[in-house]
Amino acid sequence: MTVYQLIAESKYTTKLAKLISEYDDLVQLLNGTAANYTVFAPIDSAFEKVPEDAPKPSKELLKKVLTYHVSSEYYPAGRVLVTHTIPTLLRGEELGGEPQRLSTNIGLRGLTVNFYSRIVAVDIFGTNGVIHGVDSLIIPPPKAMEIIDLLPGEFSTLELGLGKTGLIEALNDTSNHVGGTIFAPSNFAFQKLGPKINAFLFSRYGLKYLKALLEYHVVANQTLYSDAYYKSDEVVETDIPKGYFHVDLPTLLEDRSLSVDVARYGRFIRIKINGFSTVTIEDGIARDGVIQVVSNVLIPPKQVGAMDQQWQGEEMSEEDLMERLQPFVEKAEL
Repeated sequence: MTVYQLIAESKYTTKLAKLISEYDDLVQLLNGTAANYTVFAPIDSAFEKVPEDAPKPSKELLKKVLTYHVSSEYYPAGRVLVTHTIPTLLRGEELGGEPQRLSTNIGLRGLTVNFYSRIVAVDIFGTNGVIHGVDSLIIPPPKAMEIIDLLPGEFSTLELGLGKTGLIEALNDTSNHVGGTIFAPSNFAFQKLGPKINAFLFSRYGLKYLKALLEYHVVANQTLYSDAYYKSDEVVETDIPKGYFHVDLPTLLEDRSLSVDVARYGRFIRIKINGFSTVTIEDGIARDGVIQVVSNVLIPPKQVGAMDQQWQGEEMSEEDLMERLQPFVEKAEL
């Protein structure tokens, strides 16, 4: 049987089958042999989590939700376990039409999709693909700034800085960029800078330095997941190979790039920025890009002679930070 027939005949996916049946093109797709599909199928109890008084979604929105549960690539459980992100049939308008991705995570709740939808059944094989049962509907993600706003316990300092410097509005405006990567320092990362530097950055005088510092954490037009890479200028998706991958990502801070190294061996992935800071939480999937949570605030290098000297986590004074950021503050004031 095809994956659609398996869903339609299962007593555990009656509500999903009813929804899919309202879209003839989806039925035809999931009955077809154009690809070996992977379907993350919400079981009936997943729909009970939707509040009864929730507004009924439009047919267009509902179709986007359904396509976000389907990949045109074949991901049996063994491949899901060693994969961090999975492309879906939902095309991301803010990603230049590239596939919106799902993230997979292993934690105390077992294997989950997008951190919250738990995989409860695996490897139900059909003639044209495979089905995995999930216990929650997988909703297409909001914008990156909305995700940061939803997690104040992790990002309240970052959000405060983005708000004070006017960068929230700039980053929410997707008319001038396609996709992007935000290397997001957690509250703890800001604490590591010490109270004096934080007090300076968030003072009236320090805001121009704070803006330059935060711009160094934002990459526009290039979306770097832990195992895939979208470049809007080439409108191409690149799988990050197993082993070692290096890329220099230009930031919003003029003429400054981040040196990113990705070491990938099966499920294990380690991402280092500027040879020092590590990504502690990978692949916060957003509608307009991806959030990579970093262990340290990223500090631009200091020019010593003809060489750039990267910050390696040593104790830093306000004067040293100002020296590193001063050239960019001066450019912004011209």
